[in-house]
Amino acid sequence: MKAARAKTRRRPAAPDPQAAAALLASAAAHAAAGRFTDAARDYERAEAADPLDFRAPLSFASVAMRQGRPAEALPRLRRAAELSPGLFEAWHNLGAAAQVLGQWEEAAAAYATALGLRPGAVETRRNLAIVLAILGRVDEALACHRALAGLAETRAWALTRIALLRPAEISDADRVAMCSLADDPATPEQTRAELQFALGETLEWRGDDGAAFAAFEAGNRLKRQALAAAGVDTASLVRAHAAAAKAVAEHYTPARLAARHGGALATTAPIFVVGMPRSGSTLIEQILGSHPDVVSLGETAALPRLLEGGLPTDRAEARALARRYLDQMREAGWRGAGRFVDKTLENYLHVGAIAQMFPGAVILHAVRDPVDTCLSCYRQLFATGAETLYDLAEIGAEYVTYRRLMEHWRAVLPGRVVDVEHEALIADPKARIRWLVTEAVGLAWNDACLRFHEAKGPVRTASSGQVRQPIFTTSIARWRRHEPRLGGLFEALGPYAPPQRG
Repeated sequence: MKAARAKTRRRPAAPDPQAAAALLASAAAHAAAGRFTDAARDYERAEAADPLDFRAPLSFASVAMRQGRPAEALPRLRRAAELSPGLFEAWHNLGAAAQVLGQWEEAAAAYATALGLRPGAVETRRNLAIVLAILGRVDEALACHRALAGLAETRAWALTRIALLRPAEISDADRVAMCSLADDPATPEQTRAELQFALGETLEWRGDDGAAFAAFEAGNRLKRQALAAAGVDTASLVRAHAAAAKAVAEHYTPARLAARHGGALATTAPIFVVGMPRSGSTLIEQILGSHPDVVSLGETAALPRLLEGGLPTDRAEARALARRYLDQMREAGWRGAGRFVDKTLENYLHVGAIAQMFPGAVILHAVRDPVDTCLSCYRQLFATGAETLYDLAEIGAEYVTYRRLMEHWRAVLPGRVVDVEHEALIADPKARIRWLVTEAVGLAWNDACLRFHEAKGPVRTASSGQVRQPIFTTSIARWRRHEPRLGGLFEALGPYAPPQRG
């Protein structure tokens, strides 16, 4: 019987290169006309007609990437690279798809292979440098950046990245080149801003605090000019943020929170880290992410998006939102077991919603000296958002909004939020890291948490360079180096400013 059945099995169809060629031509015509769905359909058919032809999976992947479907492109690009291992385009595009999907190790390997096939590929080397930095392979990243610094087209970009990764690597000649590019009106405004922030880092590392602050001032001024040109009214945004925080505080009264207690998901999987940017939150995330039972998901922004339609009004709605949130965390990389860290700092606005949705979740509040926090924001050119953090007075106002809301949560949800003080963590890392892991979060102790700087996971925030090092103290009370220039910040901070010294 088995032999008889075997005889009736249909053998795979033999490759049909002629049919595949016709379908490839049809698909190319559709793609040229912008009919990408039709193009993808014909590329799939061509792939089926001749599975040994690399062109169909490569071209399908190109269409999928243009349509924002990198997850569909990735396996096709793996196939194209397998079929034609000497094809630069297959490896470069594989790196790009893996990078978009956060598959950092695969992205690095693919870009490195592509670069081996075409050593002069500037975009490939640039992308590889970015991925290597995210992976913490700093020496390799610096080598890529140094090669790019030798090219006129990428010199400014590469020097800024070197300065941020390791300011000691910037030579006198590099600094002169950076100053020249930053002062040149022909240099794009965004690039000039990047150069000024990088110069500030380098000059501060050299101990030239006055020149460093002047560079930071110039960088912030250029960024604010760009925001104004784009129609962004930062003063209005500061007021809107304050109004939003006030509305949240008025919504979450003790009585309302008590009435809605219970009925939500009992999971303890989420570990939320909230606070102000540049408050030590990445260090907290890196320590916890070093634990084998924890996965770090970074700044997911999932909860703010879920709550755009409004805060949960009853237990059933809170439970439904909680389930949707967990589904998104699975898509982001949570295994569905163990714990995960969501370091979306703006969730300080949503502590009340978190308490409703996840009564068993840990909420960690990254706390750092107010002036150090605000100055660190002023020293940073953020990749996206943060439009109100390029003026000392506006930074101070944002800090006041955040701190007042955190005080509200302390009053209406006593004991629900755990403060993690940056300075205490720096002063006694062994004891405070153990406290953080075992008491604050409730994990079994693991020595890997003390070696957080050796962790291989990706870090995409502005603190990526710092958390790859053992704990250091040079950022503590840095503001005193710039104290004479911080009057506007002190005034804006009001009760959170340091006592005036006579």
